[in-house]
Amino acid sequence: MKKLLISIMILALLMSAVFTGCSPAGNDNTDTIKIGVASPFTGDYAQFGDYTKDGVELAVEEINNAGGVLGKPIEIVYGDDKGDSKEAVSVAQKFASDKNIVGIVGHFFSGATLAAGPIYQQNEIPTIAVASTNPDVADIGDYVYRINVGDNYQGSQLAQLLKDTGYNKATVIYDNSDYGKGVSDVFTNSFTELGGEVLLNESYIGGQDKDFSLILTKVKNSDTEVIVLISYYTEASLIIQQARNLGIDAPFYASDSLYTDDFLKLAGDAANGVHVVCYFHESDPSEAAQEFVKKFEAKYNKKVDSWSPYAYDAMYVMADAINRAGTTDGSAVRDAIAATEGLQGATGVTNFKGAREPVGKDLIILVVENGEYVVEQ
Repeated sequence: MKKLLISIMILALLMSAVFTGCSPAGNDNTDTIKIGVASPFTGDYAQFGDYTKDGVELAVEEINNAGGVLGKPIEIVYGDDKGDSKEAVSVAQKFASDKNIVGIVGHFFSGATLAAGPIYQQNEIPTIAVASTNPDVADIGDYVYRINVGDNYQGSQLAQLLKDTGYNKATVIYDNSDYGKGVSDVFTNSFTELGGEVLLNESYIGGQDKDFSLILTKVKNSDTEVIVLISYYTEASLIIQQARNLGIDAPFYASDSLYTDDFLKLAGDAANGVHVVCYFHESDPSEAAQEFVKKFEAKYNKKVDSWSPYAYDAMYVMADAINRAGTTDGSAVRDAIAATEGLQGATGVTNFKGAREPVGKDLIILVVENGEYVVEQ
């Protein structure tokens, strides 16, 4: 796994220069730089909102301590979309009506971003989604970006990984959401093109289905060699437990949405042996990643999760873009985000190079051993 290593001292000096070296431009007479942060802060998926909040608040604390943005402190305005598309629209409308909000970090889920994104695009509010991987997110418009790679990248890499490992017959079980369908479609097409066969492609309704016996009975009666699980932790824990109880011993390979401690807690011993792909792990040896882990654990007195680093990096990209633009004007900030290149963060180096998602980030393969995620060697 190739990572760019830079010293903590150089990183600190660079960040200090970025966040203290600019002065306000334009007619912005506000005392703060208001950034809207949208995520599911309540409801079934509130844990993802906690991850978002932890990441952005650590970033804002550091940025403000270094002098803020354009000489002003960042002020966070939270919007709870509950992981629901309709709620996301309400949050976006609220943010758009506040003319002092100059940028958005969020939403988290693809469905929420796909619903809210057109509102931000229409109102010319620069937006950086935290974990919205559906391919269509990158097509919303030139004001909407994401900090993580999309399903096209993740799905195709997962397909290549399974073929390289020797699997030829797969079953896909996925959450019937924009995210789940996106990864499933890309994986299925890529795996088939590589000569593999997807025997079953089964969906379920997230937040509703709890009995997966019908799906799993089909799996048991098939020649499935490997199960690809595109799910959130609540349903994933049930699926894997029920599969093991039915005597299904095919290995599970899961998308990045499963990299959470909540999955480990809910799945218990059934989680052991499950593989998860991701793009950040606390064991990343780069100095920037280890510095983030150190600061995160000192601030929150808990282990780093998988998603806080993305929220952290998204806030830094937004702040850096506003500073480079020298103004909070939406079009100028949008252009600065698009031009982002070589910005070192917790999850690696962010390069947009004119795209609306980062390019060149490396896939990490984790496996659960004794109730913990470890990097597979």
